[in-house]
Amino acid sequence: MLTLRYVPEIDDIVELMAMSPMQRRMRRRGIRYAVFATALLCCVLCLNVAEPMGGTLVATLVCALVAVRYLRRAWVLCSRGALRRRARDAWQRSPVLRQAHEEQLTPESLTVRTEEITETYAWSRFAALAETDRQFILMDREGEPSIVLPKRGLPDPSLVPVCRGLLTDCLAAARPCPGGAVASCE
Repeated sequence: MLTLRYVPEIDDIVELMAMSPMQRRMRRRGIRYAVFATALLCCVLCLNVAEPMGGTLVATLVCALVAVRYLRRAWVLCSRGALRRRARDAWQRSPVLRQAHEEQLTPESLTVRTEEITETYAWSRFAALAETDRQFILMDREGEPSIVLPKRGLPDPSLVPVCRGLLTDCLAAARPCPGGAVASCE
């Protein structure tokens, strides 16, 4: 059994939000639309330079506005500042995020405790483990970040490899077997 004790920080939430598949899709879509609108703007400008016509001014302005809108959207979605603002808002709205957390990892389950709640999760709930410099992130079956395990919550930094090994082993043992059963596939 391994126990982590910590109080969540805004940076924990920022990393969690940055790993969200929805966030990545929105960022990619904004960049794709911005590139398309900019390419369209360049084409209209080239036509306008080659053959100056009065009617292309409106098309140029529309393309410029669309390109600026999506470039701004892509920048906002990609910026660390926007993620920090959203994380700070979530942190301020939720009193649970400001409470001390205790997470116990056992081969059978993960138990999360705060002053108000105690939740126990079976390892079969999680599909993957992502690791950053600061934390481990357990991803659910849909690929969404689900539980954050900050490395600073470990009693000793030398336990990081032990925690990584325990998480990897527990997730591997809980993977669905062929045929749909959730158990060890040995």
